[in-house]
Amino acid sequence: MGFAERLRAELAFDGLPGRAGFAAWDLDEQEPVLVDAERVVHAASTIKVLIMIAALRAVQDGRIELDEYVELPAERVGGFGILRELPSVTRISLRDLITLMIVISDNAATNAVIDAVGFEAIRDCAADLGCTATRVERRLMDPNAHGRNETTALDQARVLDALARGTALPPELTEHALEVLSKQQVRDRLPALLPDGAQCWNKTGELLGLRHDVGLIGADRPRAVVAVLVDELTDERSRTGYRGGPACDVIAALGAAAYRALA
Repeated sequence: MGFAERLRAELAFDGLPGRAGFAAWDLDEQEPVLVDAERVVHAASTIKVLIMIAALRAVQDGRIELDEYVELPAERVGGFGILRELPSVTRISLRDLITLMIVISDNAATNAVIDAVGFEAIRDCAADLGCTATRVERRLMDPNAHGRNETTALDQARVLDALARGTALPPELTEHALEVLSKQQVRDRLPALLPDGAQCWNKTGELLGLRHDVGLIGADRPRAVVAVLVDELTDERSRTGYRGGPACDVIAALGAAAYRALA
């Protein structure tokens, strides 16, 4: 019995007052477990993994250096992050912007990375990683921006699979990306119920009525990819806030089930 069969035996979305897209597989076995995995949803902050990889590819190509300083706009967008509270900080390295973008989901940092890399490079990166329905067409939290930032659970899993298997980036930059993901501070979803010794390299996303988490799970190294995108949530906590709610509990249980399926 392989990973996919073990995971299917545990797969459950009981008590979820919303719609879920799910994609997971063992990185070695490559047999996917999919539930509504190609349904297109708002990407929220999970799109920042793709943006990070596109930025690191720009570093690889010599278009920008990881320690090169990037100018920040005087007007900073809202949402999660700290840069909007630090108006005296006018420039910061790409390395630190990527860290802020992933670890605390800073939206101002994300927009600075998008500006430094460009939408075309992000679009090309998505296509090269096998994404079929992912679009990054606007800066985050920008009320004047047009377009959509959307994705699917399957596309998110493809991006993380390519990162973990070393096909998205060269070894040194792969290691850097995984290290940044391992420092993610929002741990209430995929990592929440993992046992001691387990590791999770993940990126969450949340909006009103939406809770996502996409990540890699393993011990000393990533061994499985798991993407859970939940929207259309109707419970009070999810409709009125950005943390907690039953979707987080279900995602946490799915993360634990995926880890057990690796045994």
